[in-house]
Amino acid sequence: MSALKDLRPFSPSGFFQVRTKIHRGGRKQVLPDTTGLLVEEKFADLAVSWSPEGLSFTAQVKKIPEEGDYLELFIDTRDLKTTNSITRFCHHFLFYPEEVEGVQALEVTRFRGEDKHELADSSLFIVDTTVKRASYEMEIGIPQEALHGYNPSEFKRLGFCYRFVRKEGAPQHFGISSRFFALEKHPELWATLELT
Repeated sequence: MSALKDLRPFSPSGFFQVRTKIHRGGRKQVLPDTTGLLVEEKFADLAVSWSPEGLSFTAQVKKIPEEGDYLELFIDTRDLKTTNSITRFCHHFLFYPEEVEGVQALEVTRFRGEDKHELADSSLFIVDTTVKRASYEMEIGIPQEALHGYNPSEFKRLGFCYRFVRKEGAPQHFGISSRFFALEKHPELWATLELT
């Protein structure tokens, strides 16, 4: 009986695989809201589009930016669901609404073993933040040069999830929560984005 008391509750999201379509260029597609499945408060929307040149994101956040806020994007350019470790096709990026010690974007992917790629140079990323009265918007561009293995003509899917961290309050996730899993270590659990 004591073993049952030690079990952590299951997240409803653990029983579903999130899969959605994103469009090429032009109008960005707002990702579905999975906060209900993750039992989280929604405070941001993330829209995405793709092109052969890379990925484009718009984050609309219903709060003013504070030091300590950042967006983490997890991307697997091959959407490999058969491995439970980080491969050379996986990426972990951080984006800050405002510069922190001269940096606003960087790749922090941590590989295990020899299957890895060079981390992207911070100068490759585009980040433009517009602050409003009670919210802010971040425009983010990740070029193909920063995405090892990114080739939409051959691979029409991406593994993807995000974690939006705020200084005050719990984070917001897409697809799967870091309360239950180490996102940066389990790309097989990331959602699938279909490039249409």
